[in-house]
Amino acid sequence: MKKMRIGTAVTLICAGIIFGWVMAGQGPGTNVTEAASNGLTAQDYADIQQLYWRYNQGADFRDGALFVSAFSDDARFTAGGQTIVGQDDLTAWRVQRDEGKTGDNGRRHWNSSYRITQSAGGAEGLVYWMLIDVSSGAPQQLASGYYEDEYEKTSSGWRIKQRILRPDAG
Repeated sequence: MKKMRIGTAVTLICAGIIFGWVMAGQGPGTNVTEAASNGLTAQDYADIQQLYWRYNQGADFRDGALFVSAFSDDARFTAGGQTIVGQDDLTAWRVQRDEGKTGDNGRRHWNSSYRITQSAGGAEGLVYWMLIDVSSGAPQQLASGYYEDEYEKTSSGWRIKQRILRPDAG
């Protein structure tokens, strides 16, 4: 059992080192000149990925201000056939969605398989998401899908300019 825990720890440490190496443009198969020429730095990738925790934890802990901070002032958010435009409307939508409740809603958003690339307007991404209900003690998957995102670099840093939430068929 102890050997298994040590083996798991070593595996996780190695995975972290490899991830950092690749994100820094130094990984196997990555040409440093190529990584620099795409216009996005390792810091840009890290800053864009930070938007996901703002969005996720803002939703999961009913913190509308945190949720909206992931978006640009004039962002467009499309989900379920509805498009919400701008931070004011996103804030109003979160208030309505949270129904006046605050704190942990018993759900967790999980993201993976980040594909972030440079675009003419800044950057774009395609990222998988999964929504888990943890309120009963036995986590249950509620939904999954992917985000199609456009990001822009603002005076406050990277923000989501447009998000289309695409749920998996189910």
